[in-house]
Amino acid sequence: MKLFTAVLLSPVSILMIVLILLIELVWLPDISSKVLDERVAEVSRSIHLVGETLQLSPTTSQQWLPSLNVDEVKEGSWRKIFLISPDTNDTQLIPPAEYANGARFISFPVKNSQLIVGAWINSHAVLLHVKAPVRRFEMTVLLWGIFFSVLSVLLQQHMLFKPLRQLTREIDEVVASGNVTALDNSHVKGALFEPLIGSLTKMCHAIKKKCVEFESAAKQSLIDEERLNKALDISRLGCWEWILKEDRFWYSDSLTSILLIKDNQQLNLESFISGVHPADRSEVVKKLRKMRDDAQSVELCFRVSALSGEYRHVQLLSTVVLDSQGGVSRICGICQDITEHKNIEASLKKLSSAITHSGSSVLITDVIGAIEYVNPKYTETTGYLLADVVGQQPELLSRKLMKPDCYESLWQSLLSGQHWRGELRGRKKDNSTFWSLVSISPINNEYGELTHFVIVCEDVTELKDAHARMERLALYDELTGLPNRRFFFSELSRLFEQDVMEYPSVVMLLDLDFFKTVNDTQGHAAGDRLLIEVAQRLVGTLQDGDIAARLGGDEFAILINPVLDVDQIEVIAQRILNEISRPFYINEHELQISTSLGLAWLPKDGNTPEALLKHADLAMYQAKELGRNQYRFFTESLHDQLQAYIRFSREMPKALETNSFILEYQPQVSLKTGAIIGVEALVRWDHPELGIVSPQRFISVAEETGFIVPLGRWVLKTACKTLKHLALHQMSHIKVAINLSSRQFRDPNLLTMIRQMLQEYDVDPACLELEITESLLMHDIGLAIETLKELQALGITIAIDDFGIGYSSFNYLKTLPINVLKVDREFIKDIPDHLDDMEITAAMISMAHRLGMTVVAEGIETQVQQVFLEEHHCDIGQGYLFSRPIELSKLMVLLTKQDAK
Repeated sequence: MKLFTAVLLSPVSILMIVLILLIELVWLPDISSKVLDERVAEVSRSIHLVGETLQLSPTTSQQWLPSLNVDEVKEGSWRKIFLISPDTNDTQLIPPAEYANGARFISFPVKNSQLIVGAWINSHAVLLHVKAPVRRFEMTVLLWGIFFSVLSVLLQQHMLFKPLRQLTREIDEVVASGNVTALDNSHVKGALFEPLIGSLTKMCHAIKKKCVEFESAAKQSLIDEERLNKALDISRLGCWEWILKEDRFWYSDSLTSILLIKDNQQLNLESFISGVHPADRSEVVKKLRKMRDDAQSVELCFRVSALSGEYRHVQLLSTVVLDSQGGVSRICGICQDITEHKNIEASLKKLSSAITHSGSSVLITDVIGAIEYVNPKYTETTGYLLADVVGQQPELLSRKLMKPDCYESLWQSLLSGQHWRGELRGRKKDNSTFWSLVSISPINNEYGELTHFVIVCEDVTELKDAHARMERLALYDELTGLPNRRFFFSELSRLFEQDVMEYPSVVMLLDLDFFKTVNDTQGHAAGDRLLIEVAQRLVGTLQDGDIAARLGGDEFAILINPVLDVDQIEVIAQRILNEISRPFYINEHELQISTSLGLAWLPKDGNTPEALLKHADLAMYQAKELGRNQYRFFTESLHDQLQAYIRFSREMPKALETNSFILEYQPQVSLKTGAIIGVEALVRWDHPELGIVSPQRFISVAEETGFIVPLGRWVLKTACKTLKHLALHQMSHIKVAINLSSRQFRDPNLLTMIRQMLQEYDVDPACLELEITESLLMHDIGLAIETLKELQALGITIAIDDFGIGYSSFNYLKTLPINVLKVDREFIKDIPDHLDDMEITAAMISMAHRLGMTVVAEGIETQVQQVFLEEHHCDIGQGYLFSRPIELSKLMVLLTKQDAK
């Protein structure tokens, strides 16, 4: 204000000030700028020269580098040139302290090197050198100006300065109070100031009005900015701008969380993308630089590494802003967090891939059932391509292949928005049908409106066929096609459920004689073929309504219901025997077999299906015992046998615990010397009520119940005790033979048990003889041979009992590891009345001797039989002629008498 007053009052002061201002503001800055630019250019050329020299001769350049720092200004140093290497620390890069705020840094990177030539320029020192003479001239002008100004101020002080000061105070009061009307009552008077006061009053009114407008605009701007920031946050958008000339990025606050930018961080290109996933970073830099160079907008997606170790997906959109020359001045863009979108997209890809490669057929239809999509599995299953069926309703959902009630139920569920699952029939392109397990799910849009259906189909045709086969297998025999045991029991049970039976019924039970032998000699395929033909012959013997069933193995059952003619039952039974006894031709071989039938009446012979079949089974076994190839009806005597079976099976385990079983010994005599050389141990049951029970009554029960295993263990143990007793009485040359049943022979612990017994009682294995039956070997000939060889390896003698009554004895005899052959009593008892028996016996003795076996003849009761056997060189005889089975004490007496002779 004082300067303004002085200028008004003193033309001299005005001229002086104008001159000084021209010097200071125009001429001096221009001269200073040129000088400073020349100095900077000089240093730039120097460090450029140094940089180029360092490329050619690094050592020489570093030697004369200090000479470039010689000062040319007396007032102080104005430049410092130095090298920056990777080993340079931060303190070396700090400008010299004497440069203060006038320090200016320039650099030149050395090509193909990590070195940089740097220089500090003291701009203050350069400017002081320029300003010194100018300042002296200014001081001269200023002194003269002050002189004339003082004169002018003194003259105009009274006329102008005091009123202006008063006016200034009034204006300050107006500004402080905001009352612009105060200038209307100003105390400043005079024609000179009245226009000024009027203008100031108008200006204050205008300023106040503008201030109100600016405040309102500022408030609205803040509101708009807050709204924009909120919108950016909600939309997960961030704005940015790349100012190319400054290589600087401006960014919105919302971008910091998207690109993980630190708050208030000054960004260049490298720091702008520092949060980008390393795998994507080079591509992002490449695209941004290409956008800068080619002036083309870009759109790209990349990942940003989060602090948690996870990463987010970001989409970047940008556009370029050109300057007046057509060059790129700025690049503006946005970044949006699309992680959720990418996750949804990935999930959709997985779902799409799962549907495309699904092992189930998938269809997608609209709300009215028109097909929009089918997957490859549907095409594979039906033969229809998408183009063949698009827009059509799948037959699965139509009335064509569906029952009306199923159709109504299905669509009622679907249109009510419920899931539906069930089996439906479809049609393939070749017009064949198939069954599918179908799952239909309704799909709603975001408004809850039903828009589509997803249909998943699993082809279950094979499963349904298999289920049908399983149902048939459950009731019918797969091999013969006859009803099976389950079906037969069901039909039999149905008869028992009837309250009144107008006519009786008959159950026939039969199995094939020596079927096991056919399997072993001809093979299982031949055995299966034989069973099929037997089934066909059985069906051929029956009338309509009668049932023939295969219960298992070679066991068959027949149900005749109702029986209108009692005599006709025997005709049917005989017809069955005749049909089965006719030759079968299997694999060009003639097979001759027979069967045995057991018959039981319903309801007379049993009040349950199980009891009736058990009674028929007893009748069948009686038919077998009576010579096979015949039929027998169930009788009360068979019932008594059944009761005995039940009683014996219950009492035998207790009898073993109470030592009610005993061994008797039947001597075996050498037919050459007449001396006793061995005995056969025979088990007896000393029953408290029945007395001595023979093995023929209880052994079969023991076999069926499995009690034969512990009983056989007791027999072996007792026999070993007997051998030890004989050895103590110097009779160790006497052998003891015991019988092994088929159940014992198949016991996996048989060999272990025998070893333990021999070791426990210190028995010579050569004194122990094990007798096995021919039928025992037929179950598994390979396993039987292996077991017999292991028994022989222990030193035990093996004898085959009841030889000659089986189907294939001669076929297997040469392969079996047998030491002793026992001729069955059936061949001995009719000597000399039957010549056939004599011939067979003689042939067996001769054959056994040729195979190196010892021959024992059982059941010798007469001298004639003994003489015949001696004449044919039979080795050993056994029978009542020599001795009945006796107790051990009596055996010891007999042996003692023999030794005394």
